[in-house]
Amino acid sequence: MVKKKSGSHRQSLKQKYKVQKRCKEHDRKLKKAKNRGNQPLGKKKRDPGIPNSWPLKKELLEQVERAKAKKEADKLAAKEQKKAAKAAAKGGSLA
Repeated sequence: MVKKKSGSHRQSLKQKYKVQKRCKEHDRKLKKAKNRGNQPLGKKKRDPGIPNSWPLKKELLEQVERAKAKKEADKLAAKEQKKAAKAAAKGGSLA
């Protein structure tokens, strides 16, 4: 009995590039998920906020606003400090 020849394993270039594209996309998604802390990609959960029936809603909102302003001020101060340190280092090396 004669053995039947196996078919060719050639693939069209269209198929080849499609596979490459999908592999690249999959790797990109895995890399993103790794950077996010293995959280799945997709919709981010919406913050429900503070309900109107909350007894101290006004005070809580003011507290959140103060915390946000403080965080922003700290960020600007750190930026200015970094800028000053960079200027000092640059000026010191020229002298």
